[in-house]
Amino acid sequence: MKFFHAILLGGVFLTRLHALESAEIAAVAKRFDAPTGDEQYQARIELNRLVAQATIPGKGDCAAVTKLLIAALQAPETSKEASKYLLRALARIGTVEAVAPLAKILAGQDPMLKEEARAALSWIRNPQAVAVLEAALAKAVDPRAKISLLNALASQQSASSVPLLAPLMAAGDPELARAALTAIARIGGPAAVTALTTASAKVPAALKPDAERALLVASAGDARTAMLIYQSSSSATIKLAAFLALMQSAPDSAKPGLIEAALKSADPDLRHAALACGLETRLPSLQATLAKSFDQMPKDDRLIVLANIRQLQPAAAAEKIALSRIASAEEDERVSAITALGNFPTPSAFHAVLEALGVREPRINQAAANAIANMTYPAAETTLLAMLKGNSSPDKILALKAMVSRQVPEASAILLFVIKGADKDASKEAMKTLYFTASIDDLRSLCAATAATQDPDLHKGLVSICSRIATRIKTPEALALVKDLK
Repeated sequence: MKFFHAILLGGVFLTRLHALESAEIAAVAKRFDAPTGDEQYQARIELNRLVAQATIPGKGDCAAVTKLLIAALQAPETSKEASKYLLRALARIGTVEAVAPLAKILAGQDPMLKEEARAALSWIRNPQAVAVLEAALAKAVDPRAKISLLNALASQQSASSVPLLAPLMAAGDPELARAALTAIARIGGPAAVTALTTASAKVPAALKPDAERALLVASAGDARTAMLIYQSSSSATIKLAAFLALMQSAPDSAKPGLIEAALKSADPDLRHAALACGLETRLPSLQATLAKSFDQMPKDDRLIVLANIRQLQPAAAAEKIALSRIASAEEDERVSAITALGNFPTPSAFHAVLEALGVREPRINQAAANAIANMTYPAAETTLLAMLKGNSSPDKILALKAMVSRQVPEASAILLFVIKGADKDASKEAMKTLYFTASIDDLRSLCAATAATQDPDLHKGLVSICSRIATRIKTPEALALVKDLK
C-alpha cells in the first residue's frame, strides 16, 4: 500500500512539475523588454523551455498552455517583441482556443503580428482556423498578403478551400496565380484535381508547366493523370516528371512500351531516365541489344548504363562493357567503369581495378580504392598476399595500395618484411600502408624492429612511421612505445 501511495504522490509531483502558471509566462514576457540582446535571447530560451515542459506528449496540456499564452498576449503590458514570440509558441502548440484571438490579430494593423498570427493559424488543424484564413483571403487586396494566406491554407490541406482558391489561378498577377496553383496542389485530392484540370486548359502558356506540375502533385502521380500530362505537355521537365510518375503508378504491362518509346527520345534527360528504368526493370529488348549498341551510344548514355551495370544480364556481358571503358579517354567515364567493375567478383575485374590504383590520377585512384573495398571477390586477399611475396616491385606497390582500402588478415608480418627488404620503393609504400592499417600489436613489432635495425636510413624511416602510427592510435601505451625511440 505504501508503494502505491508513493507512485500516486510521484504522479502528482510530475503533474505539478510540468504545469505552467500564468505568473511564469508574464515574468518571461516582461524579460523581452530588457535593454540588451543577450537578455532578450535568454527570454526566448526560457519561454521555449517552459512551453516545451508543459506540453510534453502524454503529460502536458496544450489547451491549458494555449489559454495562458493568449492571456499574456492580451495583457496591456505585453510588448510587441514579447507578443511576437508568444505567437511563435502558439504556432507550435496552439489549439482551437487560440483561433478567435488570433483572428483579431490577423485583422489588425500591425504587419509583423499579422504575419505571426497567420503562421500560427496555419498550424492549428481545425475547421475554425481554416475558416478564419479563408475569410481573410476573401477580404485581402494586396497580392503579397494573398500569397501568404494561400500558403497558410495550403498547410491546412482542407478541401473546403479549393473553391475559394480556384479563381486565383487565373489572376492577372503571375506570381499570385502560381501561388494558387501550388497551394491547390498541396491540398490535393479529387476537388483539387478537378480544379487544376480545368485550370490547366485555360491558363496562359507561360503558366502551363506550373499548372501541369500542380496537377501531377495533386493527383499523387495517378497513372491516368500522369499519362495525359506525359502525352500533352510541351515542357521537357514536366514530361520527365510525368514519365517518372508513370514508372511508379502505371500497370506493369504498360511500362515496357513507355520505356522503349522514351529510349528513342531526343531529350537526353528523358532518355537517361528511360535507360535507368529499363535496366532496373530488366527490360528484355534493352538487355538483348545493349551490349551491341553500347559503343555507339552518346557518352552520357554510357555513363547511365555504367551507373546501373548491376541490373544488366548476363553478368559476363555487363562486365565486358565495364572493362571496355576502363581505358576511355574521358576521365569521368573511366571513373564510372572502375566503379562499375567493383560489382563483379571476378579475376579480370579485380586485376583491372588493381591496375587503376597505380595510375597517377587522384580521381582514378579513389574510384579504384572504393571498388577494391567493395568488391566481393573471394580470392582478393590471397592474390594480394601472393603479390607481396613475389619479386615484382610494381606488383608489390599495387598490392600495398590496395591493402589501404581492403584489410588483409595477417598481413602485418609481411608488410614488416617488405619494409626491411631491399626494394626501397616497396619499403616506403609499406610504411604508408602500415600507417593506415597498423594496430597496437603491429606498433609493438615495428618498435622492436626499429630498435634492432642497423641500417641508418631504415632506422630513420621506422622511427618516423612508428611516431605517426602512435599519434594516430593515441593511447598511453602507443605513445609510451615510441617515447624512447631515437
